[in-house]
Amino acid sequence: MSATRGPVLDRRSSSENPTDGESWTPRFGRTERFAHWWTVAMVTLALLTGLGMGDESRSGPMLVAHVGSVVLIGAGLVAAFVVGDRDALLRSGRRLFTPDRRDIAWLREHARNPLAASSRHDWGMFNTGQKLLAWMLTASMAAVIGTGIQSWSAGGEGGLHGAAVVLCAALLGAHIFMAVVNPSTRPALHGMVFGRVRRSWAAKHHSAWLAAIDRADSKGTNFDRSEH
Repeated sequence: MSATRGPVLDRRSSSENPTDGESWTPRFGRTERFAHWWTVAMVTLALLTGLGMGDESRSGPMLVAHVGSVVLIGAGLVAAFVVGDRDALLRSGRRLFTPDRRDIAWLREHARNPLAASSRHDWGMFNTGQKLLAWMLTASMAAVIGTGIQSWSAGGEGGLHGAAVVLCAALLGAHIFMAVVNPSTRPALHGMVFGRVRRSWAAKHHSAWLAAIDRADSKGTNFDRSEH
C-alpha cells in the first residue's frame, strides 16, 4: 500500500508496453489489490478454520483463529483505507457496487430470455456479472458473520450458520473459477495480481472503460475523474 493521496496510485500510462510486445493498460493500484487479496485470504481462513473447528468447539486455538480471521477482514480494510490510497479504494468500490444503465439493460434482457448470450461489450470497469457476484459475496459474508454470532450465542445450535457458510463457499468458488479457469475472464486475474491487463482483452470485454482511459490520456487529464 501507499500513503499517496493523489488521484492515481502506482499506475503506468496505458501506452506503456512491457517486454513481450503486447500493449497493456493499468487497472488496479496497490491499495485495491491489497484489499482484494486480504479479504479473500481472511475469508478462506475463516471457512477452513470453521470446518476444522466443527460444530462442537466452544474454545481453543481453532476458535481464536476462526474469530480472528473475521475480525481481521475489517481490520485489513480499515488499514487499507487509512494508510493506502483511500480515493482509489472508494472509487473502485463505487464502480463495483453501483449499477448503471448498462446493468439495467442487461437485467431486462435476461429477464425476458435468461439463457440468451449477452451481446454487450461496452462495459465500464465492471460488468453486471461481476457486480452481482460482488453483491452476493458481500451479503453471504454478512450472513455468515451474523448467523455465526447467533450460533455461538445459542451454544452452537442453529442450522442457518451452516447454510450461510455453504453459500459463501460456493460463491467464493465461483469467483475463483471465473478468475482462474474460465478462458474469457481469466485474463482479468493479471490486473488483480500485477495491476494491469492487456489492451486487447480490455477492448473486447470493457470497451467503455478503456475508451475513458484513452480519452483522459489524450486530454492529459486523470481517468479517475471519469464516471466509468
